[in-house]
Amino acid sequence: MLKFFGISKKDKITVKDTSKIFTVALNKVVNDGYPEIQSFLNKNNNLERSPNISEEDIKWFRLIIFIGNLHIMSTKFEENESLELRNEIVDKLLQYLDSDSEVAMDLFLNYESYFNDLLVKQIDPVEAMSLAVFDKYNINDYQSELLKRKNEPNPVLFNELIKYLSHFVWNWEEFQEKCKVTF
Repeated sequence: MLKFFGISKKDKITVKDTSKIFTVALNKVVNDGYPEIQSFLNKNNNLERSPNISEEDIKWFRLIIFIGNLHIMSTKFEENESLELRNEIVDKLLQYLDSDSEVAMDLFLNYESYFNDLLVKQIDPVEAMSLAVFDKYNINDYQSELLKRKNEPNPVLFNELIKYLSHFVWNWEEFQEKCKVTF
């Protein structure tokens, strides 16, 4: 009944707690889902040969997923709120990238700049994430000669990759239905 009148009881959650939940949960999804992405790319019939993506290559995948999700997050909050939440998330994310926080920050900022360049070409962040995976793992080198020369992803592989990566996107709508982030 309260929802009918536009009033609902949401749990209030701080920016710090939101960033912790987001970072821990998304990192778990990356850790659990990366082997599927790795297998999908290494065994893909649309490639001439396997790119032999290793377990150690998860660092790049983690960066792509987090940066894509941070971009999506920026569309769900006011600019100042988004910036505050982003800063908290980045502080927590760095520990997953490198033990040296300065190296981790440089890695993050360089990749964020790279991702923003991709967004200029691709409006959809999940497509930009897919392009980043394609580029970072040098998938073009494993395609047919025609696609290699064009330097474009195989459309079938690319669409499948987009579907896979859509499972790595944080659902802010559902989160905001249940929680009210207090800034």
